[in-house]
Amino acid sequence: MARHRFYQIDVFTTIPLSGNALAVFPDADGLEPRVMQALAREMNLSETTFVLPSDVATRRVRFFTPMAEIPLAGHPTIGTWWTLAELGLLDLPADGSTTVSQETGAGVLPVDIRTAAGCPVEITMVQAKPVWGPVVEDVQPLAVALGGGAGLVADAPAPQVVSTALPQLMVPIVSRDALEELPVGGAGGGLVELLRRYGTDCAMLYAVDTVAPDTPIHCRMFAPGLGVPEDPATGSAAGALGAYLVRHGAAGTRAGAARIEIEQGLEIGRASRIAVTVTVSGDGSIVEVRVGGEAVTVIEGEVTL
Repeated sequence: MARHRFYQIDVFTTIPLSGNALAVFPDADGLEPRVMQALAREMNLSETTFVLPSDVATRRVRFFTPMAEIPLAGHPTIGTWWTLAELGLLDLPADGSTTVSQETGAGVLPVDIRTAAGCPVEITMVQAKPVWGPVVEDVQPLAVALGGGAGLVADAPAPQVVSTALPQLMVPIVSRDALEELPVGGAGGGLVELLRRYGTDCAMLYAVDTVAPDTPIHCRMFAPGLGVPEDPATGSAAGALGAYLVRHGAAGTRAGAARIEIEQGLEIGRASRIAVTVTVSGDGSIVEVRVGGEAVTVIEGEVTL
């Protein structure tokens, strides 16, 4: 019988049992896709990743939810490369930054790994340039679908679908108190139906008053249509939100870039912190979106097949 080592990682945190959980199989060579899918179902986390050799990149990474393979995801990218670095499976300096590449269903993409004293301290992924989707003009149905009422959605900027990996609806909320009071997953089926009218399954809600004094943005992300009533940390949505804030002048830039720290997951007991950097050109257009963070290993195990 074959034995396959795996690690469970909490991503966008340094505190075990917080952040967003991920299972990583760092040596998945020889596993068939149907077995990968079955293992992802067995892990029963939002994503499980399988690392394979690649002829065109440092490694090939395959991403699976319990239901299906997906081309790319944010927190699984951060957690996978954190694990590979922590296990010493990459040629990295003891101190400094190294760019590696991952072959994914979305193409070959760069990942930056920063190390100190031989350990990873931050993993950063480059996301796609933002694609701007529909703007929500009538916010009252949206407020109701989110489980709130009149006055829930802030006056500006208008909610809009943005994608730097997946299309997601950015929604400004009037206050953190109002955001915290919303039920997990919003109004359920009503939110699913409304979001799909806008071509998305995800709503990234944010307020500009926060719990931590050094984070400017407090977030919750609802995706009940994907079986995720509330996600504790969403790298893809964080990148889209950073682009949205920069476009609307809600995030200041210094030396051609805006760095935005986002807190998420507090309402469901999985506190997370995500670092977003949005680089802009001289005319203010967005050149690059980067999402990074830390991780911590909480479980090591072995599957026998």
